[in-house]
Amino acid sequence: MRKVKILLAVILLLALCGVTAVGCGLLGENKKAQERQDSVAATAPVEVQAAEHKPKGREQRLQLEASLRQLMDKDSAKYQVYVFFPQWDEPLVMGDGPQSSASIIKIFILGTAYELAERGQLELNQQVTVHQSDMVGGAGVINGRSGEPVYTVRKLLELMITESDNTATNVLMDTIGIERIHRFMREHGFQDSVLQRKMMDFEALRAGRDNFTTAADVGKFFRVLREHKLVSETADSEMIAILFGQTDTECFPQALPQARIAHKTGELSGVYHDAGIVYEANDSYVLCILSTDSRGRGNTLSTMCDMAKTVDTAFRP
Repeated sequence: MRKVKILLAVILLLALCGVTAVGCGLLGENKKAQERQDSVAATAPVEVQAAEHKPKGREQRLQLEASLRQLMDKDSAKYQVYVFFPQWDEPLVMGDGPQSSASIIKIFILGTAYELAERGQLELNQQVTVHQSDMVGGAGVINGRSGEPVYTVRKLLELMITESDNTATNVLMDTIGIERIHRFMREHGFQDSVLQRKMMDFEALRAGRDNFTTAADVGKFFRVLREHKLVSETADSEMIAILFGQTDTECFPQALPQARIAHKTGELSGVYHDAGIVYEANDSYVLCILSTDSRGRGNTLSTMCDMAKTVDTAFRP
């Protein structure tokens, strides 16, 4: 009887050890599984963010570039494009190499004047006499004035942008100095832009001295201006307010009537440019389109309007 009891006790002890071993094994496996799950959970958000953020901007740029390329290929003109959406890390830039700037070069004169004023080296309310010898043709309203009108530097800057006034531009170039304008462009990284002649100076043009820029330089100007990092918060706000007054509305404003656009245009024979900041609701983006070698002004404007609409559609949710 005693042997039977001992045998039963041994059997019971072995059974309990087996259960414990199984339990310990299960606990070990569960712990390892949980550790694997914790590891995945810790790394998943980073991987998801990378998949959702960076590829999204890159893919959007690629899709937009393909759409714009299709429009550009339908026209004989040559185009350069710069687009920057605030959610992007990098802009979309299509085309390179300096090209005739036409009146869009005037944005760099505007920036130079406000930077000098910020430094106390130029008084925007300083009065300047416009002599008859300063009067030139082309765009503008000053050359229609009789006598020798007097304007403040601030008013000349406004007319240079809103009316693209060539006389105002030339007077400002004399007042500010071409070297200072060049210095502004170099210091701010507008490396492919150069001012070599006054407006309507056809003799200089025939001699090969033209004004040049690129979509990358112009786009960068407006991108920094949009972020209020060009000169100062106040100065940049004043420049944007002037750019809102642009009277040439044939391109971007025609294509995007729902938007407010702070922009500058430029035009010569075979050349038409439009560039600026497009404001919609509570957000904004930068758009710059430069065109050269146009064989039909109407066709080029139509293409540029279609391009602006395509960019705006990509921007809006």
